Amino acid sequence: MYHYVRPIKNSNYRNIKGLEFSEFKKQINFFKNSFNILSNESFVDILNNKYLPKKDSILLTFDDGYKDHFDYVYPYLLKKKISANFYPPINVIKKKEILNVNKIHFILEKNKNRDELIEFIHSHIGNKKITNKIQKIKLESRFDDKKTILIKFLLQKFLPQKVRDKITSLLFKYVVNKNEKEFSKELYVSLANLKEMFKDGMIIGSHTLKHPWLETLNYEKQKKEIVDSIKFFEKNKILNKNFSVCYPYGSFNSNTIKILEKNKIHFALTTEFNCINFKNMKNIYKLPRYDANDFKNLS
Repeated sequence: MYHYVRPIKNSNYRNIKGLEFSEFKKQINFFKNSFNILSNESFVDILNNKYLPKKDSILLTFDDGYKDHFDYVYPYLLKKKISANFYPPINVIKKKEILNVNKIHFILEKNKNRDELIEFIHSHIGNKKITNKIQKIKLESRFDDKKTILIKFLLQKFLPQKVRDKITSLLFKYVVNKNEKEFSKELYVSLANLKEMFKDGMIIGSHTLKHPWLETLNYEKQKKEIVDSIKFFEKNKILNKNFSVCYPYGSFNSNTIKILEKNKIHFALTTEFNCINFKNMKNIYKLPRYDANDFKNLS
């Protein structure tokens, strides 16, 4: 599971949490020499026939539709004759929106004073009941400190949608100070980018329309998020026959799975930290992944 892959140290956002492009190339070379890198079709065949390859194997997946994937990842994979799966949310392409999760990333990148950000959030909540509930949040992560986790949790999920949207937009305006439409064009792939990648053998899958926590939506809203994303890929002729879904935030529930079954989706990816084995491969809509950051410093 990859997200940002770029020459971070030479960029305007040197504190963004991502993978240096030079480290990415090392990873790919390590994987190519040590493992069997699967195509989407090979992966689906393994799932359908319930077997494990003789050699340990890897499927490469890239979430969120970043321009990084077109500028750096795709040319390098092409050079190495490797195919991978890419999961862009539709609205970042179609409407030039910025996902809230990405606004938060760049707010945190620009402002290192976590206490200041937390104070700003608290000042805009204005509800003592919500403030009291915040004390019960479990602040555990493999990648972030507790204050960073708190900020992410409040602005990604915990607070009511309208409240967190308002606070995130205000912080993005004050801290990052960029025009949202222009920033979106810089951050995400275009439709033309996706078509070129697809033509060269890269696989495009669904990451929904707006990148929501699917488990928080009712059946009809989930259906719209997934089915409308499929229609977008169909319309633009970038739909692979073995189509898959990648859950935003790893979030899903029984309704999500019903929708995937009804639409004959071949598999779905979570953010659960694990390899795929004989036991969990039976649940093709609950497949785990490793994070690329768990494989840093391979040299």
